[in-house]
Amino acid sequence: MKVKKVFLTGIGGIGMCGVAGILKELGFEVAGSEKDTLYPPASDVLNDLKVKVYPYNQENIKSFSPDAVIFGNAISKDHPEFLITKELGIPYFSFPEFLERFVFLQKKVLVCAGTHGKTTTTTLLAFLMEKLGLCPGYLIGGLPRNEIKNYSAGKGEWFVIEGDEYPSASFDRRAKFLHYAPFGAILTSIEHDHLDVYPEFKALKEVFKNFVELLPENGTLVYNSDDETVKEVILSSNCKAKLVSFGTSSEADFRLTRVKTGFINGRFETKVAFKYSQGEAEFTLPLLGKHNALNAISVIALLFSIGLMSKKDLYLFSKFPGVKRRQEVVYQDETLIVIDDFAHHPTAVKLTLSEIISAVNPEKTTVVFEPRTNSSKRRFFESDYVEALSIADVIILKKPPGLEKVPEEQRINIQNIIKRLKALGKEADILENRVKLLRNTKGLLVCMSSAYMGEVLDRFKGRL
Repeated sequence: MKVKKVFLTGIGGIGMCGVAGILKELGFEVAGSEKDTLYPPASDVLNDLKVKVYPYNQENIKSFSPDAVIFGNAISKDHPEFLITKELGIPYFSFPEFLERFVFLQKKVLVCAGTHGKTTTTTLLAFLMEKLGLCPGYLIGGLPRNEIKNYSAGKGEWFVIEGDEYPSASFDRRAKFLHYAPFGAILTSIEHDHLDVYPEFKALKEVFKNFVELLPENGTLVYNSDDETVKEVILSSNCKAKLVSFGTSSEADFRLTRVKTGFINGRFETKVAFKYSQGEAEFTLPLLGKHNALNAISVIALLFSIGLMSKKDLYLFSKFPGVKRRQEVVYQDETLIVIDDFAHHPTAVKLTLSEIISAVNPEKTTVVFEPRTNSSKRRFFESDYVEALSIADVIILKKPPGLEKVPEEQRINIQNIIKRLKALGKEADILENRVKLLRNTKGLLVCMSSAYMGEVLDRFKGRL
């Protein structure tokens, strides 16, 4: 099948706009459509690419006359562009399947997967491989700081991709990472998530089991030996690849032995030391805390194990710019530090918030949290959020869009969380009551959501 012209419906997602960039670099003619106005970072990526983006309309498919159409996973089977594509007999794909069929054929694919840390880990891996002169292709579900793109077609034999366990499309219910035929992989963690797709934890574990079984005999799986569910999945699988562990326990092949984070001149800086079969080593990471130190060590474990990096290259970590919306300091003055973060799963909220507070050591911490993902909107995590958010002194909750679409018996109760936090002696409220007052906040203000919280963060226009 020859494909030269590709149309992407739902191009405004961070993954889809990255796919558009890869296809443009490979010489495809690309256009796309989106429901609403585009927002950063997707708008920045697509403007830079000069890709035409149209409002949803079946006439888009007719007028562009593509050889193939890629549909984002939010596009339903009754979407007008999907219906006309089927009617006209045009081949259509989810973006993971398209990558599998048309981009990855001559590549060795390295996949970073897991409930937590996969965006940062993927970005670290791609960054180091670029600095090592390997010219990898990559696709990341976030943006490196100081960059306007999250993709590269790459000129080398390697391709680095963030491996998501969410379904590929409405018509392709396979987890995205099951399309990627990995040569190597990092598995950071497994916790119950995506409750709308995997209401039973057993089903989610089975998907990860299927993933690790894709690795070939000459491949490498780097896994977190601190995570009991990760170990359970691997032990119950028929994984043929070489197994390399990382973590803090004595059993880990790459063991974190020392980590200390400081907050210096508006930046987090972490000193990291680890042990491995050839001795000990240390490096400096311009990121926050133990969880990012472990993300970095997982990358070291993979690159050391497949012979792409050695101890002398560890200095490259100090040059890493970081990832946007991952513990990103967006404002600082004499009385206030404002941080934007992507955390939404309660484990990530608790860990990230506690490590930020430990590094910054503020007199007072205010957190603004939005339970925006499909899992976050469900009552399943309600008690966990109370525990995680209670680390802060002041907790402001934002009602997410589409909350009313979740069945009432499953829906998270924001007012109940506020009530329970107040019972713990915390100051708690909804954002609508506090947004104008947040500009006068002192100490530390952390915004946590899977989406940019512009109504709060746009009030802080200062630079570091």
